[in-house]
Amino acid sequence: MPPSKPKKPFKPKLERFLATIAYDGTDHIGWQVQSGRVSIEGEIEARLSRILKTPIDIHGSGRTDSGVHSVGQRFHFDAFWPHPCSYLVHAINACEQNGLLVTTLRRVSPDFHCRWHATGKRYRYEICDGYPPPWEARFCLGLGTKSVDVKLMRKAAKMLLGKHDFYAFGANHGQGMEQENPVKNLRRLEVRRRGKRITVIAEGSGFLYKMVRRLVGGLLRVGEGKMTVARLIEYRKERQITSEVPTAPARGLFMEKVLYNSGDFLHPKPRSERES
Repeated sequence: MPPSKPKKPFKPKLERFLATIAYDGTDHIGWQVQSGRVSIEGEIEARLSRILKTPIDIHGSGRTDSGVHSVGQRFHFDAFWPHPCSYLVHAINACEQNGLLVTTLRRVSPDFHCRWHATGKRYRYEICDGYPPPWEARFCLGLGTKSVDVKLMRKAAKMLLGKHDFYAFGANHGQGMEQENPVKNLRRLEVRRRGKRITVIAEGSGFLYKMVRRLVGGLLRVGEGKMTVARLIEYRKERQITSEVPTAPARGLFMEKVLYNSGDFLHPKPRSERES
């Protein structure tokens, strides 16, 4: 009897998954892994590696700074998971929360990249009159005794719209701003008031490091009457980073949405996973 052929080792077929994550960034050093510090990226990689029993690297659509929150951050990873996506979402979220929640997960094309295929991002910044109650203080900037003219802020926001060099609204993160193109298309910059809450919505092709927080800081200076609209625009044209345009605190900033073209890189969702 001829000897039986040895069985080939099982090689799992990896698939690419795209996830949306919400988080409270207060107690995290930010998105990116840093040795000895608690990061969003590190926490999610640890959970996935534990569930899938193999090291998992995730790739974010971008980095959020220490203290910045999210309702729509995206990341992708490659893994073998022959079950509905909803099961993996449940497994991730069943871990100790630590202010993290995966809200959506789906299979995508293997050549999809959540950062390089993004066409834009939307952020929002929350401000409130007076002093916020303790359960909101982590998620908005309280004006205390200050008051702002929202109409002036709206006027300034309208003047900042468009494709411009926003170098003056960026910040150096230790790698040199010259490595990034400072020309960004700011497609939307809205200032809304509802009762005691003021919300700034910023949407564009991309943003420099701390750009949204510095845009908000500049708008607040205008609203407080400490800077004219014309002077704020001059700072942008002069390309000078100055403390006259302050950086608003991280606690009021939320990554709201990452924008992509309509399904060019996404597989249609299988019928069995429509609930996920």
